[in-house]
Amino acid sequence: MNEPKPTKPGVGISDDVLRAFADRIKTAIEAGYARPGTNPGAGQTTALRVAAKELGLTKNQADGRLRTIRAKGFDAVWHDVAPAAEASATVTAPEPPKVEDRVRERRLEREVAALKVERKDMLDRIIAAEDLRATVFELARAIEAPAVIRPMPGDGRGGRRSVILHISDVHAGEAVDLYEMDGLNAYSLDICRARMERLFQKTASLLTDHWKGDPVEDLIVCLGGDMIDNNLREESRRGGAAPVVPSIKAVSETVAGGLAFLRSTVGMPIRVYTSPGNHGRLTPKPHSSEGNIDNLDMIVSWGIEKMLAGDPGVQFYYTGSGEALFNVYGWKFLLQHGHEGASGTGGLYGAVYKQVRGMYRAHQSYARRGRGFHFVLQGHDHTSSKIPFGFANGSVVGYNPYAMRKLKADPSPASQNLLIVEEKLGVIAYQELFLGTPDEGSLYEPPAIDMAGVAEVAA
Repeated sequence: MNEPKPTKPGVGISDDVLRAFADRIKTAIEAGYARPGTNPGAGQTTALRVAAKELGLTKNQADGRLRTIRAKGFDAVWHDVAPAAEASATVTAPEPPKVEDRVRERRLEREVAALKVERKDMLDRIIAAEDLRATVFELARAIEAPAVIRPMPGDGRGGRRSVILHISDVHAGEAVDLYEMDGLNAYSLDICRARMERLFQKTASLLTDHWKGDPVEDLIVCLGGDMIDNNLREESRRGGAAPVVPSIKAVSETVAGGLAFLRSTVGMPIRVYTSPGNHGRLTPKPHSSEGNIDNLDMIVSWGIEKMLAGDPGVQFYYTGSGEALFNVYGWKFLLQHGHEGASGTGGLYGAVYKQVRGMYRAHQSYARRGRGFHFVLQGHDHTSSKIPFGFANGSVVGYNPYAMRKLKADPSPASQNLLIVEEKLGVIAYQELFLGTPDEGSLYEPPAIDMAGVAEVAA
């Protein structure tokens, strides 16, 4: 079966349609578009294309109709129309843009450029936020259970350990009146004995009941001076102070009994080093020469040594300078009372500032002598502290009228230091042992709790 041949463009179209198409071409030529069959200028459209676009004709359809129009002579309608070049010449040239228009145009261009940059930044932020969100969600999905932490290998005992018990500023014989201290602290020879007894009891408890691992290998007791108050000033004889000789006897017996108690409960050997303080001197003013040899603190230490002479596990060591260097597993300590090298009150910064200056000077002085060490142990300021240069001890007497009125110092409670030295790590624990009880002053009472206020908050 033969298929019908496709109709050629322009064939089968009525003359009226062709004339109407010719009129549209004429109108487009009159509007300035290029005449059919001519080469249009750059950017110029022919009248044929304009007419075809108006009628929705394709290029082939438009070209077919144009051939038919020319064959029938219908193109005569645009022969008398002025050429496109002439028509375009009659068109009024556009006016040049004004300065204001150019400025406005430039501003708009800059705003557009800024908006593009802002849009880019916002897109970058969105991308970063999406990346972070994806990372967090991935981490959240990856978190399934806590990491497994296993105990350290071995028996957990650690290395060998020794203990340093620092005893200083006992001020046996000094009297501190509770009423005169506004109820903060009291002190007498009886309170002195009680606090010293608590010191040795707490030390024994820490080294037995609360100790883990191998027993303590060695106990170093540092008698750091001012074991008695002495009659240095007229006011020392006032307020019920105990005489010097009974004070020496009381503190010697108490310390000797405490060391014997530690020997029986803990059982380790004991080394005792003595550094006399400024209160034990026998002169109205401190003397640099023989000030540490001719000192009542030495009498106290000798008395303790005499009472423990039957126990070979307790050894006493003395120096001519009164400053003792000793070694624990290679870690070196310097024992001094603390009145040497740094005078004054410490000013605005208080006792710790004095301790920093004094300990630093001690390090410098001993290093220049070729006898460097690691830590200073000192008392004197009645304020316990730990600083990079060493450890400062508290006192057994606690806050007294001199500290409250003369120095305006912080109300430090009665305390003494206990240090634990490990063979590899050095000082691994600094323990301040508090010695007072509430009946000896409000410094030793826990802070009052308003239970009604607590209940109100809970509600």
